[in-house]
Amino acid sequence: MQISKHNRYPERAKPHRKAGGLAQWPAAQGAVAQAFESVSAERNACATFFVLALALAGMCLTGCVSSNVAVDRARNDLRCENYLAAQTWADGLKTSTFSKELGLLESGRVHMLAGDFEASVADFDRAIETVLTKSETGPVINLSDGAGNLAAATVTDDRTRIYRIPPYEFIQALNYQMWNYLFLGRPDAAMVEARRVVFAQDAMAEKYGPKVQEERTHLTSSNAGAMGAMDTRMEAMGPVLEKTRCSYENGLTWYFCGILFELDRDASNARLAYQKAWELTPGNPYIERDMLRLARSEAPETFNALMARSRLPAESLDRSPAEIVLVVEDNFVSQRRSVKVPLPLLGTSMTSVDFPMYNDDVYPAMPLNLSADAGTLGLLSPALFLQSLAYQDLKEKMPGIVVRNVTRVAGRIAAQQVVKHTGNSYAQLGVGLFNLASAIINKADTRAWYTLPMVAHVYRGNIEPGEYQLTLANQANGRTVTFPVSVAQGETRFVWVGDPAGRSRAVSASMNGKGAPATCTPIESLFN
Repeated sequence: MQISKHNRYPERAKPHRKAGGLAQWPAAQGAVAQAFESVSAERNACATFFVLALALAGMCLTGCVSSNVAVDRARNDLRCENYLAAQTWADGLKTSTFSKELGLLESGRVHMLAGDFEASVADFDRAIETVLTKSETGPVINLSDGAGNLAAATVTDDRTRIYRIPPYEFIQALNYQMWNYLFLGRPDAAMVEARRVVFAQDAMAEKYGPKVQEERTHLTSSNAGAMGAMDTRMEAMGPVLEKTRCSYENGLTWYFCGILFELDRDASNARLAYQKAWELTPGNPYIERDMLRLARSEAPETFNALMARSRLPAESLDRSPAEIVLVVEDNFVSQRRSVKVPLPLLGTSMTSVDFPMYNDDVYPAMPLNLSADAGTLGLLSPALFLQSLAYQDLKEKMPGIVVRNVTRVAGRIAAQQVVKHTGNSYAQLGVGLFNLASAIINKADTRAWYTLPMVAHVYRGNIEPGEYQLTLANQANGRTVTFPVSVAQGETRFVWVGDPAGRSRAVSASMNGKGAPATCTPIESLFN
């Protein structure tokens, strides 16, 4: 999306890209041979055991870096409103060696679900600053690890790599920051975040997308064979992947940018944001309606062509002086699992290597109906499939994961072949023990932002000013929740329900500075 010049950030400096090389079998074998030939047999044996002891100790210490058991416990704590325990878990990540950035995201989300929006803003600000940095020419997106980073780790597994926030998590953090500022009664600050997220998504489409494709095309023959095996394995993820185009395009975020731009009387950029949201979520009637309404005044020819194919009646495009925008977030996103996958490597028969994988099927979006007092307002419609964005992120990272795994295995096989010809029984034993321990201890890196929802539903509709009891009804399981909302003349009222399939809250706030201050009402779950 291209926005007006007076709203765009200055031209960004192009990030420097370091040339990377892939570890090859002859190089690995030669390096190991040279190392063994440079010392005597006794020194070789002692050095081998010393290095192995350090490496094995390091792997043992890192075995708990990405514990899904801890994630399960924290998510259950959130479902039970045990926010202190969940926050303790997130704080532990924030102070860890490898997962500090992930901890900032989890902590910001925990604070948000608990209703502590000031603390959430502080954590998300720190997380956003790790990606969106300032330069003399303006803000710069730094995604050094975003598309996989083909540089390979050597001894331990990927759990000892520094966690870098991937694009879909970064965009979602910016989206939540918009909402946080609305809940704090600061729509002007929310508008700043909207313009930052437009810049970020434009920059990612320009830089990150081509980088993902480039890294697939630069795989060596041995890595390409392993990549082909993983592509076959990931075919089961296809139905979930089909819900989105890539990890770095967020339809709901574009939609909220459009709403805020429209309320700021920036019709031109609002139309472009609605257009982008509609392209990403073509089946959502509320996004389609808003896209058509802005196109009617900003691009009449485009409007006529689109309206001829639309099923929406023309009268539905008009806005009233008061309206409600409602978002319901459903459950928690799928978790990655460490799975052993047999790969053909370096002329050997087959080698089992641990990879992160998703096993969940497409999450069914529940049919949710909204009513006010005794009158039905309408059905909500899915606007964002975060499950799919997470799957896309893993698919985009897989070339880098493959290269690092192949490189590690190549080094171990090379070491085993070299010591076999040295006649050094100590070295042979040491390398054998090391490879055995590696196979047992090493696991895939399954870290991700796990307090995100599976799917987000949206409703936007006109309403007369007044006090209402809004009721959400899950038509699949019969569950209902009711909470009060006050809408003033000329107000666009935002209502957010972050339902983790446990007790939650309905938070409402003005999007344009009119009406009552933000309110927060505890409610039961619609989904469990």
